[in-house]
Amino acid sequence: MRDIRVAKPYARALYEVAIEQNALDVITVDVETFQKLIEQSEELNQFINTPLLSPQFKSDTFQQLFSESMNPLMINFFKLLALRQRERYLVTILDVFTAIVDEAAGRVVAKVTTVVPLTQNQEQQLIQQLSTYSGKQVRLETETDEEIQGGFVVKLGDTVFDASVTTQLQRLKRQLAKG
Repeated sequence: MRDIRVAKPYARALYEVAIEQNALDVITVDVETFQKLIEQSEELNQFINTPLLSPQFKSDTFQQLFSESMNPLMINFFKLLALRQRERYLVTILDVFTAIVDEAAGRVVAKVTTVVPLTQNQEQQLIQQLSTYSGKQVRLETETDEEIQGGFVVKLGDTVFDASVTTQLQRLKRQLAKG
């Protein structure tokens, strides 16, 4: 809970400054890039979450790591968080930022779980169907999970579409148990 309370003002500030500087699209791409990096790099996670490193060292490191690949506004944001010792909230801040961007654009997020990754064509078809259902633009967040055995699970807001093989087998089991 504390993470969200800390994250919201920083995420809102990043959003507002990005709007003011006409850099929202660029910053959104930088945020997505960083989110992917953080998912893939245990070293980056450790760097962000290690309290033993000085704020100045972390700030300088952010500058060195991302000065070639990210917008200066994003780098300054990372440095500010490091100097204020708020970098451990960075993942939450960026998640809140993404939610603010989606809400402002009238988008909803659909979390899709499948056994194997969806093809681009499947993703587009699913986006189209979910957009028709919700009446809003849909952004997919996909993940794979072998435990669902097949099919898919989609979470769109409070609605869950569960077409997984695991759930179908559980339903069949309950029906057979009833008689």
